[in-house]
Amino acid sequence: MAAAFTVVLATPGAAGVTTGSGAFSTGQLQVQTAGQTGCGTNQAGEPSIHVSRAGLVGISSETGLGGGSQYWRGSSAATACGLTYAGQPNAIGGIGLSGGDTDTAFAPVKSSSGTYRMYVASLNLGSVNVAVSNDNGVTFSQMPVQAGLPLDDREWIAAYGADTSLLSYHDVATDNIDILRSDNGGQLYTQLARVIPDTDYKATNNELGNLVIDHRNASPVAGGFWAYQSFVAPSTATGSAYDEAFAGVSDDGGSTWAIKPIGCSTSFGKNGLGHVFPNVSVAPDGTLYYAMSNGSAIYVARSGDHGDTWTCSGPVSTTKQAIEPWLVATSAGVDLVYYGTPDARTWYVYFAQHTSGDLTSWSTRQVTAVHQGSVCEGGISCTGGRQLFDDFGVDTDPAGYAHIAYTMDSPALGGSNSATGYAVQTGGTPVGYPN
Repeated sequence: MAAAFTVVLATPGAAGVTTGSGAFSTGQLQVQTAGQTGCGTNQAGEPSIHVSRAGLVGISSETGLGGGSQYWRGSSAATACGLTYAGQPNAIGGIGLSGGDTDTAFAPVKSSSGTYRMYVASLNLGSVNVAVSNDNGVTFSQMPVQAGLPLDDREWIAAYGADTSLLSYHDVATDNIDILRSDNGGQLYTQLARVIPDTDYKATNNELGNLVIDHRNASPVAGGFWAYQSFVAPSTATGSAYDEAFAGVSDDGGSTWAIKPIGCSTSFGKNGLGHVFPNVSVAPDGTLYYAMSNGSAIYVARSGDHGDTWTCSGPVSTTKQAIEPWLVATSAGVDLVYYGTPDARTWYVYFAQHTSGDLTSWSTRQVTAVHQGSVCEGGISCTGGRQLFDDFGVDTDPAGYAHIAYTMDSPALGGSNSATGYAVQTGGTPVGYPN
């Protein structure tokens, strides 16, 4: 559940369209027939998207606790209507008992089955459920619901090697960020650490973002690997606003964590950076990129030394309001998506691309309209404007083209329901391969 923020729209004004690199095929994914491709309708929202090193696209989305999760898969060369509906990976006994806050990951190394293992994590009331596929999403093995967790919220999953994955989540009892690890392909997760020391004031006052693992750069610890957890919190113990962004950094595979503040984020964070979620990505050369929103604009920070020092951009977004950023850092640049409104009325998916040597140059375009009216980011506390939920995503395929999963009003703009959409970059500049 997100921290409570409502974006209140002002009187509508003239719309301004920002154009830039890239052309996209867009469509709404279907859930009518498992095993079939094509667009149609669905009632899922808040998707997660990743692309494997073999170019296989995987998208999960949720229909809410008790409603189950949905999954689509397909070749990165496909159009927006080319993905196959793979059913509900987190269903238990054919019933979608899970379905809250899904997240996905692909292993970067092939398993003994000869494929890149897929993970789909989903909240399941007081626990987290992880489903795993070893046949490119044709079937999923239902892993036992993770036992022994306290009441939890907003989990994230990231994979390393053929068989290892880390799972992070908000521990509702303490508000800290807990880390679990599996070394047997997701069959068993063991509590490993907390990202923030219990004695740190931020342990009980934070909003977490995503979890990522560096697949290409060796850590200084034998048998370890670099992992990064994003979160925002007050910059001081007496503060109330989440006015500073932080990165939890582990060099030993998640066993221990150091907190790295992004000091330059306080210059634009005074009104709060909890416009969900903060997002971190690691480039193939190990450079970190970190996106965040203060409700009005999107900002990006960069670190070349594992979070020890950071450089922040100015506003990257060009709209009146911009929220919910997600980015992917690649071998030749960065792709960034966010929800923005140019006229304080209609919200769009925006796609921004950065290929220069600094953070000042971004090429931006509208991809598709997704919502009209106010937007609430307060989770279950919202009484309206909840159609976009809290999260969407972007990844690049091995050729460097972008793939975006987003939430939209259904059946049309201004609708009271939500649906998952998919956009494939079909032209423009590819930015390189991801980590």
